[in-house]
Amino acid sequence: MDYVAIEKLKWRSRRSMLELDLFFERFIQSGAFTQLNESELLAYQHLISLDDNDLLVLFQGKQELADKKLQTVIDKIARIDFYKE
Repeated sequence: MDYVAIEKLKWRSRRSMLELDLFFERFIQSGAFTQLNESELLAYQHLISLDDNDLLVLFQGKQELADKKLQTVIDKIARIDFYKE
């Protein structure tokens, strides 16, 4: 993906639910976002199209997806310290 597409992904990561904003913001700010490979970026693109409530359940580990690539990205985001100041 080119620079503009990646910046659009970051912008589209903004959510209406504070908890999700914190997950995505901390994932991006930690530098973990920049370490995603091309297939993970495509999975991330699909991930941010999901409903907020579904995303929160996935990040909290209450549900897992059958799609391993997508679940890997979810796990990477969820591992970031949510309560970090």
